[in-house]
Amino acid sequence: MIAPDPMSRTRVVASGLASALLSFFVVHAAGCGTDAVGVDECRDIEEARCEAGKYCGLVDDVDTCKRFYRDQCLHGLAAGERPGAPRVRDCVEAIQAAGECAKNGAKTVADCAAFPTKTYHTEICDVVTEPEGAQACEFLYKPVEVPDATPDVSPDTTPDAAGDAPDTDAADAAPE
Repeated sequence: MIAPDPMSRTRVVASGLASALLSFFVVHAAGCGTDAVGVDECRDIEEARCEAGKYCGLVDDVDTCKRFYRDQCLHGLAAGERPGAPRVRDCVEAIQAAGECAKNGAKTVADCAAFPTKTYHTEICDVVTEPEGAQACEFLYKPVEVPDATPDVSPDTTPDAAGDAPDTDAADAAPE
């Protein structure tokens, strides 16, 4: 009887393992794509926020902030659609204006005559932290989808054409 070669078993196991790993990486690499929308637009806006944030006391190191958002923006804009270059430019200008106002000592939007857009914010640095509150940046807001909360209406309680609830005792009240 011939003894099995231990090297051939090792080769078979190694070959099987290599095949399994190759299959794993091929299958998982196919799922690594991205459908991110507005990556460059996100980066433009976040860079403006990093620079303006310095004057609001929100950012200590602007370069570190920019590097962080360069990677974070790989997810794209939350709204899921491209706003277009003019809208992004207006938003960036609004954020930059808020930063300039803060740099010049303005605390509120009312104190900053140079602020170029309407906003629901009263504090100038709130425009930097939540730019979607400024009219120029409102495209950043992604509304939350609320499920339909309409209650089921059974035929017994459906209002008639006049808007009155049906009379369930109508048959009992009919004259004989």
